[in-house]
Amino acid sequence: MITDDTLREGLQSPGISFSYKEKIELARLISSTGIKRALVSYPSAHISEYNITKDIIKEKLFEETFSLGRTLKEDIDLISETGSNISLHLPFTDFDLEKICQTVHYAKSKGRVVEVAIVDMVKYDIDRIIPIARKLSECGADVLQIPDTTGRARPKLVYDVISNLKKEVESKIEVHCHNDSGLAVANTIAAIEAGCDYVDTTILGLGERNGIADMLTIVEYLNKEGIDNNVNIDRLTKGYDHLLEIILNKIGYYFFVRNIPIYGRNVKSLTAGTHSTSSNFPSSYISLNVYAGSGIIKEILKRNGIQIDERKVKVVLNKIKDVAVNEGRTIDPLEVIKFYGEVI
Repeated sequence: MITDDTLREGLQSPGISFSYKEKIELARLISSTGIKRALVSYPSAHISEYNITKDIIKEKLFEETFSLGRTLKEDIDLISETGSNISLHLPFTDFDLEKICQTVHYAKSKGRVVEVAIVDMVKYDIDRIIPIARKLSECGADVLQIPDTTGRARPKLVYDVISNLKKEVESKIEVHCHNDSGLAVANTIAAIEAGCDYVDTTILGLGERNGIADMLTIVEYLNKEGIDNNVNIDRLTKGYDHLLEIILNKIGYYFFVRNIPIYGRNVKSLTAGTHSTSSNFPSSYISLNVYAGSGIIKEILKRNGIQIDERKVKVVLNKIKDVAVNEGRTIDPLEVIKFYGEVI
């Protein structure tokens, strides 16, 4: 039931960036806990994400390895080349469901498990999300992920959506609950009680803005409910110790104050480039790593009254990603301006 998303979602935590070595070491630690299912990367973001996926699969760290991408053939091809199962997210803006279905068919032709996320459940009434889910299921999606992308859902809504979807579609159902309002764990438990098949979690509840459901909390809940999950608590605790040390070295204890729901500044932070095209995500604070996008770079330049040159933006974006992976650190917006000024 548990899906680990520390290696991908966790990398979207404000101030966090993993070097290649840090990420593969963390993958091995997570594997040692008994976790069977993990979403490990976003291959179209950077060559390092592509390579780390291949290495994780080569080492057979998880029974089911997934990589995330957009509903684009080029993203699907990259994921497929790694040997990973395919996890796709619908656009954050309007989309053509028939075209999405064609993409799902294409993904299925790769012979992999295909998962599709209907992003931001709260923007849909149940009467709207069910037909979308039914169509995607009929198109071949093996798993439908229902994320509370903006962290606005409440347990009753989650329970109602998941319980209705379980009655209406053949695909398995997964949830992914963000913690902006402090309800990620409550919403995840509501989904479990409604009959969902998989729940996304991360070590220390890390993730975009102030994170998603904490893995140890959900594992302990499953244990108390007598729901089998095969996770070794002692080894998982070692994973927590390891990641805690990384956070303290890179950011310090103040990270956990910033991560407090509602109050903390991380709630208003932006890391993922895919989120920068949507008005649904706050961007009072910007964190830049391998998942940065050109939209974030342009926003920084715009805020500082700098004229935008598309070629320079592309050069700067590539440099940011290279530095983030090679040095295992995030890049400050002031560095972005510096990098931009250095482009000839």
